Amino acid sequence: MFEIQAQRCAPQGQPATAQGAALDHGPHLPAISPNGARCPSGTRLAARPFGAGNDHFRTASQGYAPGFCRSAFQAAISLAALLVVIAPALADENETDDPKLREQRLAVMKDQAAAYTLTLKNGAKLALHDEPVLRFSNPVSGVPDGIVAMWKDGKRPAVFAQVFQTKSGLWVHEVQSLASAGLTMVQGDKTFWQPQEPYEAFRRLDDAPPAAANAGRRLVQMKVIAAEFSAADDFKINAGDKETTRHALRMLPTPIYRYDDPDAGVEDGTVFAFVHGTDPEVFLVLESRAEKAGTPGWHYTLAPMTCWAVMVQHDGNNVWSLPERLNKSKPNDLYHVWLHRPAK
Repeated sequence: MFEIQAQRCAPQGQPATAQGAALDHGPHLPAISPNGARCPSGTRLAARPFGAGNDHFRTASQGYAPGFCRSAFQAAISLAALLVVIAPALADENETDDPKLREQRLAVMKDQAAAYTLTLKNGAKLALHDEPVLRFSNPVSGVPDGIVAMWKDGKRPAVFAQVFQTKSGLWVHEVQSLASAGLTMVQGDKTFWQPQEPYEAFRRLDDAPPAAANAGRRLVQMKVIAAEFSAADDFKINAGDKETTRHALRMLPTPIYRYDDPDAGVEDGTVFAFVHGTDPEVFLVLESRAEKAGTPGWHYTLAPMTCWAVMVQHDGNNVWSLPERLNKSKPNDLYHVWLHRPAK
């Protein structure tokens, strides 16, 4: 996530699009300090080691080594089958809020997301999912309330966006593309975001067993596969911190979105979130591909929702990472963040 350090993650330039039109990504952020609040006692997440003895993390371009254990998978399936519970995806850690204020704020956040139009390079419009896929708060950064909106290409996730308000009253919009092509995000006659490239391709889990024929059984399989992944990120809680702190991320046990898309060869798909509190820092997207997709079996991709360094392991192997991008995102990047200026 963008975190409370809003004024430090925002872009400082205003680069042009490929067509030469200026991108409007919001005002320059004021040179003020974040609220600087550390986690309340007992809420700070304990760090756990990643790749003990090895501080280097493999990126997607460096390949993937799953080391998947079939027998362990099958044993976990038997246990997980007893534990499947479909829980509400809209998590809430802000129970002290006045219900009417929460309802009003939710409506404002949904309206802000709905004001954007997203179009792929081929002219196809992305569809905004009817409801936010997650409502979150972050005890680490102090963000009290926010939503994750999602735009779809067919039924598949194409763009995730966080819409939230900081304690100081600033509205922040943070976006990440998973689309298979470049796209444009506009509001009225202003272009806010225009990534030029598609997101990285899904990778196949070669050692995973075949997908079950039953939808309920496939959900159990996807939960077991997701549990083989772990994630962490490094960030500064206070503006004055000289060093980042590594935080292990918790995976929400229930997928925030489930879908199928026969036209795209997707038999079943889910999106899992690795979170601080309930605030997603990394998304894990799992898909069961049918024969018509060309490479049947389980496939996955990982997508960040943070400007801080983030890394993911699968079955103890480092499989994916991104460096810190604090104050580095640009409107042509796959990830971008800006201050939103509500109409007066």
